[in-house]
Amino acid sequence: MSNVKQLAALMNEMKVIDLSHTLEEGMPIYPTHSRYYHTLWDTFETGSRALIYQLIINEHTGTHMDATAHFIQEGHPAHLYMDQTPVSQFFGRALTIDFSHYADTDVVSLDEIKTWEQQNAAIEAGDIVLLRFGWDRYWVPRTEHRQYSQSWPGLGGEAAEYLASKGIKVVGCDCLAIDSSYAEGAPAHYALLGNGVNIIENLTRLDEVLGESYVYAFPLKVAKGSGSPIRALAFK
Repeated sequence: MSNVKQLAALMNEMKVIDLSHTLEEGMPIYPTHSRYYHTLWDTFETGSRALIYQLIINEHTGTHMDATAHFIQEGHPAHLYMDQTPVSQFFGRALTIDFSHYADTDVVSLDEIKTWEQQNAAIEAGDIVLLRFGWDRYWVPRTEHRQYSQSWPGLGGEAAEYLASKGIKVVGCDCLAIDSSYAEGAPAHYALLGNGVNIIENLTRLDEVLGESYVYAFPLKVAKGSGSPIRALAFK
């Protein structure tokens, strides 16, 4: 059996979990970012043979990936735009760690990461590390409430430095940003992106992939993109 057929057979046996939120008007956004618009462009009722909508979208809207260029300026060795980021960054073994007991003021510490490794599995080079805070429970239209975008927990700077030192590809979370809303100076962003580790934010359903899974998270190939919306899938 060919490698392709073996891979197809294996993937067909695995459960697929969609870790992405649906893009829709009114969804939570970072307070300083532009809104998402899905605007009717042409339709059958106007005599068109096809239905067409126009998307107006910020690079960091919905479930998305940060390119290192999001925080790291040109001239730095880790600086890459989205179109320059190697495609090998977008898939790999994922380890999902549960911090759903956290309040919005809590921050993941280095000791907590190391304790999880001792009790579960070692984080290795090439891995994707996902942090489940359970914050996707607040993902509702802004007209209902804005708790999702008002405050959230995050990853501490020391823990981020440790994860980056492991040679991992990506760190992801199910809240608005990897840094807590109370963090000063975005230490996790600088520690990760500055060491070539991409960031995924606004994930969902991480409760279904706790422990080990295999994740694909492909961004759009945006020239000089600081980030891109993604469709993230986990195989478990």
